[in-house]
Amino acid sequence: MTISNHSELVKLNRQFRSPDLVLSAMESALNYVEPTLLVSESVKLNGSELLIRDIHSIRKKLDINDFDSIYLVGAGKASAKMAWAMGMILKEKLEIGMITVPYGSQDLPKGILVTEASHPEPDNAGIKGTRRIVDLLTNAKKNALVFALISGGGSALMPLPSEGISLEVKRKAIQFLMHRGASIHEVNTVRKHLSAVKGGQLVKYMPRDCTLISLILSDVTGDDLDVIASGPTVPDPSTFQDAANILKKYHIMRENEIRSASRHISMGASGILRDTPKPGDSVFDKVHNVLIGNNYVACKGAINFLRRKKIRTAYLGSRFDCRATQMGKMLARLAFDLTKGDASIAIVMGGETTVRLSSGMQKRRLGIGGRNLEVALSCAAHMPVPEKHIEVSIATMGTDGIDGNSDAAGAIVTPNTLLYLKKANMNIRKFILRHDSYHALQKAKSLIFLGQTGTNVNDIAIICCLPRKNVANLVQRNK
Repeated sequence: MTISNHSELVKLNRQFRSPDLVLSAMESALNYVEPTLLVSESVKLNGSELLIRDIHSIRKKLDINDFDSIYLVGAGKASAKMAWAMGMILKEKLEIGMITVPYGSQDLPKGILVTEASHPEPDNAGIKGTRRIVDLLTNAKKNALVFALISGGGSALMPLPSEGISLEVKRKAIQFLMHRGASIHEVNTVRKHLSAVKGGQLVKYMPRDCTLISLILSDVTGDDLDVIASGPTVPDPSTFQDAANILKKYHIMRENEIRSASRHISMGASGILRDTPKPGDSVFDKVHNVLIGNNYVACKGAINFLRRKKIRTAYLGSRFDCRATQMGKMLARLAFDLTKGDASIAIVMGGETTVRLSSGMQKRRLGIGGRNLEVALSCAAHMPVPEKHIEVSIATMGTDGIDGNSDAAGAIVTPNTLLYLKKANMNIRKFILRHDSYHALQKAKSLIFLGQTGTNVNDIAIICCLPRKNVANLVQRNK
């Protein structure tokens, strides 16, 4: 996978080496989490012996001859490529497969029924695809082996609201939470308790004597399996009471537009409705959830690339989940501190920040942007132009290739970005308040474009600092 405007960005910053290194490191990160690669590394079939391994090298062995049928289901941004890889492994042994992917997905697998649906806002096509999956599981033959392919975006792509709740009401409840800065853990706790399939409920449609193997690509900080795609095959530790507390925390319990959703959650918290299946429930006796990729794997790809280029590189973890503007300030401080030295050094980190819409912000007044663009613009606002003897570039990007309501994946802040913003005397604060980071960074020619990548493991941020005196040597060494 490559950044489509990589060459253009390098040309615009031709006097610097760090932009090319940062962009190339981002591409290396993406290639490390390419879904077909992750599946092929995690699932091996030798004769009839099926060996499945997670990212921690925990293994499980099965003999596919022990099963009468093999099915495949899935939903998420990476499900198309995951299904393609599973089809190559299982070949004619796969009886039937059904997945739901975002509109416009590439590399659609052959021989598998694919439903294209909306993301991030769920639509009726997503409901249709989910019902197909439910019907397949409900009518599965006894003693079947089922593979579930789960990745980020599955929450929106596998919608089936609880009885008495419309898709529009559920969609509105999630919008309220996201606009008020709720974390993905909080959002998905509510999603589970407004759904007929999330929070481990998908498993209940499958005959008890079937075995289910869930291959999961994480897009949440901490890799909590019950949160990824709202955990359709995972025991749910959260409760209706937790969901009620979240609605109250963000002051949306009494919103008229989601009255039926609030009532449903209140009934569940009162014990009138049955909660989602919990850890230890017998429904999971033959369910195995396997994590095959996460943000760390992507960060490792970037780290390995930079170290091969003789750049001393530090990894700060994959758990950054603060506000986007706070993350931008932190990156600016880190980058500025690096410019005080004279070493070639880089920092790699990952996670997923949040954006809270300004009070009273109306949809018609919203600009274009997303959390990564807001991080980048906030970073540029707080980063002084480095001294002439040093250069630093900072990039932040969503691995799915799409940031917020924009067509960009993220942005790169280079010395030229800082010089442009300084000379233009741009009111950056105004752009941030309107959540219109896209247009500010577009003017500075700093946007990164990828398009849909077919993978999703959160966001990555990279800082690369180089002494200018070493640039010529680095260029020569990298040829």
